[in-house]
Amino acid sequence: MRINFHTHAPTLSPGLIELESVYYGQTKTPSAMMRSVGLHPWHLENIDFDAAKKWLRTQVNMPETYAIGESGLDKVCRTPWDMQLTAFKICVEQAESAEIPLIIHCVRAFSEILALKKQWKPRQTWIFHGFDKNQSTAAMVLRAGCCLSFGAALFRKNSHAAESLQAASADQFLLETDDTGLSIDGIYELAAKLRSLEMKDLETQVEKNFSRIFKLQDSFKIKNLK
Repeated sequence: MRINFHTHAPTLSPGLIELESVYYGQTKTPSAMMRSVGLHPWHLENIDFDAAKKWLRTQVNMPETYAIGESGLDKVCRTPWDMQLTAFKICVEQAESAEIPLIIHCVRAFSEILALKKQWKPRQTWIFHGFDKNQSTAAMVLRAGCCLSFGAALFRKNSHAAESLQAASADQFLLETDDTGLSIDGIYELAAKLRSLEMKDLETQVEKNFSRIFKLQDSFKIKNLK
């Protein structure tokens, strides 16, 4: 069984678990059985934070919601920094309240996010999705107790992401397609090659990581998500 940890375009393929990313204000109707819901830093223009909090609370009570996010900090987008911080804190608080993982969107803000993690001391797992940085940054994130999710950046020439996946702890990574249109099968094939694993062993490892992060304590639960 394969798991697409973070996607904006679920394929609903048989035997594949997909976690669909849904952001506040989007118009597209979600379709996957598993979803993450968040306040994306790209989509905060004219946001009513009280309404956003209410939306998050409603979404968390739905059986399809398994995580908060994506949410985080982005130094490249046009959204004012203070708005990003407010949205991020709301999502962290909601993840803690609901006791579910938080999916992180991070662009040039690793130090800032990890400093906030140290300050806020969250108990839920934080996963940096679409990781594309070098081993030094990866080590910093992993030492902070976070996990990494890898996708399209693995295919780049001289990929930092590929080096980071090779060096990552076996229990601290997941795989994803994000919004790239790539096949999760292709990402699994490259990841298996990079980590020098048989495909069945990679599938087993990712399933174990996913089960632990999402508190799915037995194989019966995860099989029933297919």
